[in-house]
Amino acid sequence: MSLEMVLVTPLFVGFLLFLAGAGRMVDAKGQVDGAARDAARAASIARSAPAAQRLAADTAAAGLTSAGWCAGGPGVTTDVSAWGPGGRVGVTITCDVDLGDLSFIGLPGTKRLQGHAIAPVDTFTYRGTDAGGADDPGSAP
Repeated sequence: MSLEMVLVTPLFVGFLLFLAGAGRMVDAKGQVDGAARDAARAASIARSAPAAQRLAADTAAAGLTSAGWCAGGPGVTTDVSAWGPGGRVGVTITCDVDLGDLSFIGLPGTKRLQGHAIAPVDTFTYRGTDAGGADDPGSAP
């Protein structure tokens, strides 16, 4: 019986560590997708394309601030090629998940995750310019 325990215990511990790594990846993917969705929504209510890019970057950084696993912070790419009333804005967030503490069981040191979201630009929202600070979504037109 003790010989069986000596042989099976390392396999069982390795399996549990693999599950911990898989759980970290699933959680990280959900957070990156959620941050991309929030950033796209924030960009869609901006009043200009440059303001949309700033709002998307700020929202993504705020959404992943508490994530200690995102090595180097999130990379944010905002697609404003279809910007305008009735158009759309897309946000892609790239983040490297740190798995260095689980590399001894065969997982890579880092894994790059990408989240993408598209949000429609509201047709009836006032669209000003960046002049005079009118790019803030909460400021009066």
